[in-house]
Order: sequence, then C-alpha cells, then structure tokens
Amino acid sequence: MNSNKIFTNDNCVGCNLCISVCPCNEANVAQVKDGTRKVFVDESKCINCGQCLRVCTHDARDYTDDTARFISDISAGKDISLIVAPALRSNVQSWQRLLGHLKSLGVNMVYDTSFGADICTWAYLRYISVSSAKGLISQPCPAIVSYIERYVPELLSRLAPIHSPAMCTAVYMKKYMAIPGDYAFLSPCIAKSDEFNDPNTGSLIKYNITFKKLLEHLEENGEDYHKSPPAEYDNPPHGLGAVYPSPGGLYANVRQHVKDAWVFKIEGQPRVSSFLHEYVNTRSDSPLLVDILSCAGGCNTGPGACLTEDMELTAGKAMHKVSQEAANSESKPDFTQFDKELKLEDYCRQYTPRKIMPIFVDRHQMEDAFNALHKSSHEHRVTDCKYCGYSTCQEMAVAIAKGINHVDNCVDYLRSSLKTTKEVVL
Repeated sequence: MNSNKIFTNDNCVGCNLCISVCPCNEANVAQVKDGTRKVFVDESKCINCGQCLRVCTHDARDYTDDTARFISDISAGKDISLIVAPALRSNVQSWQRLLGHLKSLGVNMVYDTSFGADICTWAYLRYISVSSAKGLISQPCPAIVSYIERYVPELLSRLAPIHSPAMCTAVYMKKYMAIPGDYAFLSPCIAKSDEFNDPNTGSLIKYNITFKKLLEHLEENGEDYHKSPPAEYDNPPHGLGAVYPSPGGLYANVRQHVKDAWVFKIEGQPRVSSFLHEYVNTRSDSPLLVDILSCAGGCNTGPGACLTEDMELTAGKAMHKVSQEAANSESKPDFTQFDKELKLEDYCRQYTPRKIMPIFVDRHQMEDAFNALHKSSHEHRVTDCKYCGYSTCQEMAVAIAKGINHVDNCVDYLRSSLKTTKEVVL
C-alpha cells in the first residue's frame, strides 16, 4: 500500500491555524521558504486526524490516498473486493448507484462495514465477558490508536484488543467466506492507512480510498455514476452496526445488548487527546467502555468525507433512518449465532508502542529563545496573543528552542523589531 499522508502545498501562507488545532505538538514545522512563511508536516509525528484540513482557509493542506492506484489496478483486471464504510449512506445520496458503477468498473464483491461493526460489537462484549476487563478504550478510530501508540503508550494495555469494524469485515470475508483477491476500503478516513499498514492487522486491506478523492476522480474523468444501475451489498444482513459512524455509535450498540452498561463517550480534538492523558491516572470508577472518536462529528464528517462538520443534521438524518431500518429488520445478526459460527481469537489484535520522544529543551535554550523573541521581561513573556498558533508565549518559545518554529512567526517580535527600526531611523 502507498503511504497516505497529509501534506502542505504551495498555497500555504503561514497563517498558523494548523498549529492551533493540531493535537501533536511537534507535527507542524514552521519555516521560511523562498522568503515566504510556510508550515510543513512532520509525517513521523502526524496521526492523520485531519484537523488542519478542516481549519485551513487557503486550501494549503491536502492529502493522498490510494484512489488512483485502486482505479488503475481495477482497470488492469486485478481481482479486488471492496469494503465500504456505513458513512456512505450519509455522504452520498445515490450510494447504490455508486456501488453499481464501481461494480461495472470491475470490483468483485462489495461488503458493508456495518456487518463487520456488528461482529466488532459482539467481539467487544465477548472479550469483556471472558477477561472481566473494565475501562477499555474503543479502537475503531485509527487516529486515536495512532495517538495512543505514539503519545500515550501507557494506555496500550487498556486499548481494546479487538479489530476495527473494517478489519472485522476483512477477516470475515477472508477467513469465513474465502473471498479471493485483494481488499480495498472506501471511507471518509485518511488515517485508516496507518491501520492497514500496521503489521498487527495482517495486511488484509491493500487500498485506502476516501469518498472525497474517489468522487473527485470520477468527476475529473467524466464518469457520471448517477447513470449506473443501482447495486446492493453482498454481505449478510447487518444490524445497528450501521450507526458506528455517529458520535456514540458504539455506545448505542453496546447498550442494545447490555442495558445498564456505562459507556463513556467523547469525541473531537483537542478534547480527546487531553482526555487520554488524564485517563492514564483513572483506575477506579472506570466505565465499562470508552467510546472515543477523533472527529467531532464522528466518521460521517471525517476529513475525507463529502460532508463538513457543520452538516451534522444531514448526517444525523441518514443515521436515524438506518437505525430505524435496523430496529425493524427481522434478519439482523443474532449474537448467539455468532457464538456458534465465529471464533473470538480471529477478531483480536495486538498493538506496538511507537512512542515519540519529544525534543528536549533545557532552561538555557528557553532563555535563548525568549531573548531571540525580544521578550526579556515577564510582561512580554505572557502576551499570549496566539497569532503564532500556540496558546502561550511559553509554548512558542519552546517551539523556537526545538527548531520547529522561527521568530518571524511572532507578532510581538515583529512589532518590537519595527519599533527598534523606527527609533534607529529617527
């Protein structure tokens, strides 16, 4: 699989909005390039959460996925089946026709991740029952998994050792249905590539495709999927797993089977990253499960989605319809049947700590940074105007000392420099 990533393009003007919303302190590196201020991405420290994509008003942040490679391989006759995130229902009105178009291009089987989400819920509950685990952190969100592996590895023992719905679907397709060929995943998530590239997931999914890039590709190539005959999914009927893309989706699924379960739900950066650091020290009074998502609107409004975060009502309407259909269905999955047909160990996984060691800064380097910023007094060191993208002058000085930012990004520094220049001229 290619390395999906978020990157800075030529539109960047160095406005620092990306810095202000990033949960990973050293993932943004501000530089002066060809006389222009720009903020670049350190891929090794980025979790692909997409917060910077949302706030950038200059279209200066973009990302790559596997859409082009997927289309090329399908066109070349390669045997590929597609796993589709349930958020497709909220993001694409004519989603059945899109599925039909993809099948006409040569896609083999098309599975709805909603069915894998049902398996995922079953696996969570069976694992909790067998292990008596409590306080588990859910892991369907790969940005959360990446954040824990890199920045809070102390929580890895509390990260649910169960595959995500996408991977549960892939395991079912490969091991239980023996569907041949490679698998691709279509969703609104950029970070899924990190999950699929992880040796702990067995390389079952070879392509990560996002709604946004796929639809852009079809439009650019004059392919109108609206004219294609509609198609349905090839998997067995799903249940409430279809609401996993919504905030609290896992919560709703667990409560369907364990009525009095305390499932704590939280979503949206920077709240979730702050919560994870606090959760390290939370042992007593832990919930049964923490339902956590990096995106405030859940997967429905992920960074590779067609919907934006201000379109939650549209997403909510689609998810409500899905939940009503699941509730009224007579053919939804039976967990007792899962007990007979599925093996829990097939849906379990491990994690590898990939701790990011922050760049060390001592007090002498901090003092040098403050002096370089012309901030010699306490008053100037607490201006905290936030134009640099950081909440405090202290954080900006740390970034200067680390070499990931520069003095020209400080408005206070520019003002003092201008004042000094005027005084010299006069």
